[in-house]
Amino acid sequence: MSSTSYKAARDAFAHRLEEWDWAGQGASRRHILEAFLQLAIANGFNSVSMRTIANAVNIKPPSLYSHFPGGRDEIVAESLRWHFHRFGVALLEAVDQAESAGAFWDAMVRLHFTRQVTLPESNLWDLLVATDRMATILPADLRAQVDDWVSLHENMYVAAAVDMGFKQPEERVRVVMTLLEGATRWASTDPDDEELTALTDRAIALSRTILEMDF
Repeated sequence: MSSTSYKAARDAFAHRLEEWDWAGQGASRRHILEAFLQLAIANGFNSVSMRTIANAVNIKPPSLYSHFPGGRDEIVAESLRWHFHRFGVALLEAVDQAESAGAFWDAMVRLHFTRQVTLPESNLWDLLVATDRMATILPADLRAQVDDWVSLHENMYVAAAVDMGFKQPEERVRVVMTLLEGATRWASTDPDDEELTALTDRAIALSRTILEMDF
């Protein structure tokens, strides 16, 4: 197996996912993280305070600190990690049925696009990460984790493209990822099953067209 193989890139991604052990995350912590996500989606990221989170989970604000001693900053960081973890699990489940680089590529695009248009938190965290790149709002250690995560995800696309016969596809892959991350700007965010299938097929077709372009 070569270092550029899509299978090797998948394994590197999976290995890093395993390092983020969520087995020790109690139900109460996960409940708080889910509440924060829903509040941020409904009211905007900056409007969510420790008090509003506490009200959402029906506990007193000081009690939040027994679960998250670092306060709101820790909740934000853990919510971001939790979002990436769930995305990673779903991604591995999607690609593990692929028997070729082309099928692997299509599975990644399908999963990425579907979550982008059906899960509002995907856009929330993309916005947060993009804002950090411009304004440096995340802690340095979390930023390093995010950069590493994004790089491993991008490498899966690059490796699949190389195995499909495309040379030096890095720039084209970045364009594809930008297309998918901005899916809610060109695709319906509340599609029925038939429309979602058609939109997903379009996303896959667009991604392959971009791969074939001469940059």
